[in-house]
Amino acid sequence: MSLRDRLEENARRLGEGGRKIAASVPAQRAEESFRNLREIAGGEDDGAPSIEGFLLNLIRAVRKDEQEEGLNARDVYVTSRKRRRRLGLMSFGAGPLIGVANQLADLYCETAIIFDIAALHGLELSDEQLAAHMLLLWGIVESPTEARQAIEGDPPLASILAGKLRKQVGGQLPEKLTKRSAIKALWDVRGTLGDARRASSSKAVRTVVFTGFHTKKVIKKAEAQLGVATG
Repeated sequence: MSLRDRLEENARRLGEGGRKIAASVPAQRAEESFRNLREIAGGEDDGAPSIEGFLLNLIRAVRKDEQEEGLNARDVYVTSRKRRRRLGLMSFGAGPLIGVANQLADLYCETAIIFDIAALHGLELSDEQLAAHMLLLWGIVESPTEARQAIEGDPPLASILAGKLRKQVGGQLPEKLTKRSAIKALWDVRGTLGDARRASSSKAVRTVVFTGFHTKKVIKKAEAQLGVATG
C-alpha cells in the first residue's frame, strides 16, 4: 500500500475531519513529507548506539524535513497543528516501531516547534543545543548545564532516563537499547504536558485531531526557554 493509500485509509477511519486534512495534502507532497523521519522509523530496529545519538538523529531529521521559510508567529502555531495531524494520518509506525508511532510523532512535532521558534527569531542553534533544549522542554533535566552535560554523555542520558522511569512510571530501560526503547523511554518520562500523555494513551483520534491546547502550551514553554516572545 502506498503512502497516499495509507493516508486516505486513515482519513476514512478518522471521519470527516480526517478526510478534509487528507484532501488538503497533494499526493506528491504526501510522498515527500517527513522523508528523514520515515528513515528513522524504517528499517530494522537493530539497536541504537545511545539515547543521545537517537535524539541527535531526530534533531537532524527535523532540520532536513522542515524547510518552511518566512514563518510568522501565527504560522508557528498553525504549522504545528497541521504537522501533527498529517503525521497521524500517515501511520508510518509499521514494522519494528509498531505501537510507538504516536510517541515518535509527538517527539518529532515538539522538536519541530523549538526549531520553528528558533528560526523565526534568527537563532542559530547547533544540533546539540537543540537537543539540550528538548531535554529541558520535556522535563528530563532541570538546568541548561545538566542538559548540555547529558547530551555530551556525562552522565549518559540512559542513566538519567532509567532513574526517572523507575520513579515516575515504575518502568525499566532495557539493557540493549533500540530505536523503539529509546522512543518509549523519552516519551514516557517527558514531563511537558501530562494532559497530552493521557490523551495519547487513550484514543489515537485525540492525539491526531485535538492538539490546540497542547501546541500552545509547548510554544509558550519553548519561547520561555529560548528567551523570546512570539506573541
